[in-house]
Amino acid sequence: MFTTEKEEALCGRYDHCLSYYLSAVTQVSKAIQSEVELENILSVIVEHTSDVMEADRCTVFVYDENKEELWSYVGKGLDRNEIRFAVAFGIAGYAARTRQKINVPDAYDNEWFNREFDLKTGYRTRSVLCLPLINNEGELIGVLQVINKKSGLPFDKNDEMLIESIAVHVSIAIERAFLTELYIEHKKDQEMMKLSYEIQMSMLPRKFPIATDESNIDIDAFISPAKEVGGDFYDFFFINDHLLCFAIGDVSDKGVPAALFMVRVKTLFRTLAINDTSTKTVTGWSGMERRANAKKDTSPRQIMHKINKELCIDNETMMFVTMFAGIVNTTSGQFSYCSGGHNPPFILTGGGNAVELETDMGPALGLMDDAEFKEHSVTLDKGHIIFTYTDGVDEAKDIDGNMFTLKRLKNSLCNAQVGSLKALTDSVMSEVGEFTKDAPQSDDITILSIKYIGGTG
Repeated sequence: MFTTEKEEALCGRYDHCLSYYLSAVTQVSKAIQSEVELENILSVIVEHTSDVMEADRCTVFVYDENKEELWSYVGKGLDRNEIRFAVAFGIAGYAARTRQKINVPDAYDNEWFNREFDLKTGYRTRSVLCLPLINNEGELIGVLQVINKKSGLPFDKNDEMLIESIAVHVSIAIERAFLTELYIEHKKDQEMMKLSYEIQMSMLPRKFPIATDESNIDIDAFISPAKEVGGDFYDFFFINDHLLCFAIGDVSDKGVPAALFMVRVKTLFRTLAINDTSTKTVTGWSGMERRANAKKDTSPRQIMHKINKELCIDNETMMFVTMFAGIVNTTSGQFSYCSGGHNPPFILTGGGNAVELETDMGPALGLMDDAEFKEHSVTLDKGHIIFTYTDGVDEAKDIDGNMFTLKRLKNSLCNAQVGSLKALTDSVMSEVGEFTKDAPQSDDITILSIKYIGGTG
């Protein structure tokens, strides 16, 4: 069949044939779209790009902005699993720095070419075509490189046009892979944080005792981490039939590190407060455990001292916790307490009176192993309420950064209609919420309230 010279050219290889050109780009695009994971996408890119470009080798380098490096763990024709180098080196590095297309007919005549790889492998790099990969925001995400056209000729203008079209699809695919990985990691983090939260909350007493003639005590607690998990904690338990031991604390950090430190502090508190492994455990009212024979020398000051000693051991991160601990004699109303850098609690005496408890603040726990702590004691009257809290309450911030303040907290306690401890907590948190409005929670919030019903003599 007779054909003209022009028609014959259009039916030749891709450097003259538009149909092949479009087919090649479509082929690469379809192959890329079928993959989601970055490693698979890079592998498909180098496989198909080297084929359609009729190149001996192809590599996709991904840009690491933090390290200012190019890296790739796949490359057709390469035995190494990973290549990593600074953008200051090599032809690909020059393309990344300048964001320019680089077409080198003979690499050995180019000042940016590094011959080290060739010397080690015996391979002879000749022609190199590099193109920077740029996303829609104009940011560098990598470099697409092909080496040694199989015909032995240098890469020409048609090769440049073809790789430019392929690069558009490659950039989109890599960006999609990054976003997919971020989404998957985010979902994993969400699930992990949810699990961490559930574990953390399971370690705190959640079934609060109802006041009975036997108990002489009512308790309520509230906790709201600023993140999924946090460093605030509270605890309460009986160390014998009539001594209720409790604590509230605030770890210096937030998130998972604070939660892990919190677990350690809480575990130490329980262990050192009971401090007698031979004591008999008895299940009392509302499912709370009592220890029949707690040691006579158990005191908030000694508990605080021992916890501090333990926390100071190998504490290279210098994390610390502020903590308030107390022991209430549910028969006599005697209340002994000690503070380790924590906010003094309020005593609600009824009739709209809220008095800040006198304390020596003392140092936070975990910083100085020779720290000294002072203990105080008062006698509670029937109906008195011990209101303890962390600084996430009085330091809660509104949208302008203004704090709720200790003064507002005291006024809130004085104005609260105390029908129950939960109602008291709800009233305080309602005022805090009204103050902060749409501002994000800036710190963990914890409240532990204990009401002394009164002894039997």
